[in-house]
Amino acid sequence: MKTKNKILVMACLMLTLNLFSQGDEKKNIVGIGGGFCPEKVVWIGDPINLWADINLSPIFNAFYARQVSEILRLGGYFEYENATFTGTSNKASRLSLGLNWLARYPNKPIHLQLGGYFGYGSVKADMWDQRLGGIEYGLLVGPAYEKNNFGIALHFPAGFSYYTSSGTPDEVSYSKGTYLLKAYYKF
Repeated sequence: MKTKNKILVMACLMLTLNLFSQGDEKKNIVGIGGGFCPEKVVWIGDPINLWADINLSPIFNAFYARQVSEILRLGGYFEYENATFTGTSNKASRLSLGLNWLARYPNKPIHLQLGGYFGYGSVKADMWDQRLGGIEYGLLVGPAYEKNNFGIALHFPAGFSYYTSSGTPDEVSYSKGTYLLKAYYKF
């Protein structure tokens, strides 16, 4: 048993050193993005039980990623969205924090990026008595251009969000498709 533990510790140590040894390569990526979510329909659960329309809403995104291989990045993101309900002055906001992964093809300055995300989010609207929390997950795809240490990407994330609370309403869910323009720096 002790030999197996030693082998496992050595394998984890070698993997960690390989992931975080940078050498001359620039493997850290930090960036910001902005975009919008087109009009969408949101399900608001008990006791309201209705489909509500939300107007076009702005989105702010900040992220960090680590280049773990020539074509794969793993990282984390923070996202904020501010929206209004159609036909009313009620406002809603969404915050999310999560993990993302992104692959590129081909390995050239102009390339296609394909990835996904999984995170925890919370939403709050003026008419609700408390913030709801839950999961967000989805896929993203889009073209990108990199030159030297800078890059720009146009991403089209599409995903699903489901939030719950013990207050009113008890659940909120929606599918979303967004448009994000991201700029990033590799160091």
